[in-house]
Amino acid sequence: MSEGRARILNMLAEGKINAEEAERLLDAMDSRTTAAPATSSAIKGDPTPLLNALPKFLHVLVDGDDGEKVNVKIPLALVRSGLKLTSLIPPQAMEQLNEQMAENGMSIDFNNFKPEDIDELIEALREMEINVDGSKGEKVRVYAE
Repeated sequence: MSEGRARILNMLAEGKINAEEAERLLDAMDSRTTAAPATSSAIKGDPTPLLNALPKFLHVLVDGDDGEKVNVKIPLALVRSGLKLTSLIPPQAMEQLNEQMAENGMSIDFNNFKPEDIDELIEALREMEINVDGSKGEKVRVYAE
């Protein structure tokens, strides 16, 4: 067994990651090792680059108690692009947007957002995972990959 596989399985055994995350890491490691040249020891068998990579997607999964399911995968590149588009919004419209967001309980000032802010947010998403078990049996999971 490669050192990388052993590290992933140890993280699973220690409860640092769940079975689904371990499977994704192993799959990603397998796809990278088959695509990489045999001489590339930095990638082959070493999950560190995968563990340190910035997430590319934000996932929202919902399993309802009546069998309904929701699976949303949001590319974080889309979030970056959206932030860049805010620079095209006229100042008066931006003020109205901020006011509407505040009225709906989200006090965000889009005037102060910068591209570095989204990179910092995406960096923070790397370790974020939210799991909610509802009172009626529904389950919600939000995580970045």
